[in-house]
Amino acid sequence: MSHQRDAFGGVTRRALLAAGIFGFGFSGLIDVLVLHLVLQWHHLVSGLYPQTTMAGLRTNMLADGLFSITMVVIMGIGGGLLWRAERRAASPLPVRPIAGSAVVGLGAFDLYDVLVDHVLLGLHQPLSRGGRYNPHWMVVSLLIIGAGLYVYRTGSSEGRETPSENV
Repeated sequence: MSHQRDAFGGVTRRALLAAGIFGFGFSGLIDVLVLHLVLQWHHLVSGLYPQTTMAGLRTNMLADGLFSITMVVIMGIGGGLLWRAERRAASPLPVRPIAGSAVVGLGAFDLYDVLVDHVLLGLHQPLSRGGRYNPHWMVVSLLIIGAGLYVYRTGSSEGRETPSENV
């Protein structure tokens, strides 16, 4: 185990990365299920194919479905890597650093979505508002990442009490 250094209080970098990958996939899946399919605010490629024609809607639904499958695969990879890290650890992994990394992954997907899908590629615009929503969502994404970093960092107190502090 000398090749894997503890990144934080008994959690390896591999476990933290795995949690982040899981959070990234989870956020993408929630995005497509809630915003694309349930609320139907937009679809993955609605900036390229109109949702107002049957052919365009079919293309958008296919893209949403393929995107959903991709996000499930990403979540599965992250979950599998995290399970593997837990199995290799001498003691249970601390929850707060893992949860914080997952929340950072969640925010990272949202930031990727706004910067790459909305701004750079123009695949779709939330609520069909021509990009007016993007600065707000970028700020929310950064706040989510900040919250994840906070949860990660505050995990330092977890498991560090000495016996004299318990009295």
